[in-house]
Amino acid sequence: MPRETIIAIGAGLASALMSTAVAFGSGIGLVLAYFAMLPILLIGLSQGTRSSSIAAIVGIIGAVFLTNIFQAGLFGLSVALPAWLIVRYTLLTKTAQDGTVHWLPIGEVLARLAAMGGIVLVMSAITYFDAPGGLPKTIEEFLDKMLSARFQFGAPADRHHLVERLVPFFPAITVSSWVLMSLVNSVLAQSILTRAGRNLRPAIQYSTISVPEWIYWGIVSAGALALLGSGSFEYTGRNLAAVLAIPFFLVGLSVVHTLARQLRSPGIALGAFYFFMLISSWAIFVAAIIGFFEEWNQLRQKFTAPKNSVDNDE
Repeated sequence: MPRETIIAIGAGLASALMSTAVAFGSGIGLVLAYFAMLPILLIGLSQGTRSSSIAAIVGIIGAVFLTNIFQAGLFGLSVALPAWLIVRYTLLTKTAQDGTVHWLPIGEVLARLAAMGGIVLVMSAITYFDAPGGLPKTIEEFLDKMLSARFQFGAPADRHHLVERLVPFFPAITVSSWVLMSLVNSVLAQSILTRAGRNLRPAIQYSTISVPEWIYWGIVSAGALALLGSGSFEYTGRNLAAVLAIPFFLVGLSVVHTLARQLRSPGIALGAFYFFMLISSWAIFVAAIIGFFEEWNQLRQKFTAPKNSVDNDE
């Protein structure tokens, strides 16, 4: 058996172990689960899509033996398949007529990842469409049962108040957390491989990312559904718009970093911005709005020196 195949099998098993460790109730297991994509990404971004395919399949099979078919299905949907797609899209190239090789822009990869999360959200809404109260009521009942089973509240009213605050954007929060953790794993894998000289794709310049045109139509459609719909339609549209706004939020962050570098104390400015983002969702909203309009106002180009304004990655 080729050495690359053996390494890919080991990566798949490692990913399955890290993902299922949380089922044993360990705090360390929870941390490991957050980075379950990393072994598949490392092997895929250094050896190619074939190795990532082997690792993903072995990981799913391993998850079946370690837990059960249901947990293995969750592993496949939330870890193995996204990791494989990230590797495939990140390593996708297109050769121009003059023979120049162009990598798929990283903004396109991020947009497709967000779109995948959006598809899962829409499928969930369709699944519970005929349920009493639709998806919002289903989520409310789920949160109420989960919080009552795992946390002690002084009074039922306290628990219901927390549930009421979580329900409106709970699908978006869940999917967004998954997309952002996928991004963290991807950046970490690429960083490790770049330092080791094993990466197949050149270093990615995240500060210059831009999003494809089609995701603008997606977020506008989701926003229209949220504004014009009612009940489950309005709920789904609102959460879908929040999920599709993730790439714009990341573009907005790159704009903020670019602007901060023009200040005398960029570290203090960025620290203040991130602190504000932790205590208020308005900072997240502002970053997403900035990213949405960056295509037209080109703030990064206006505040960046000419030698840094060229996006080698795109």
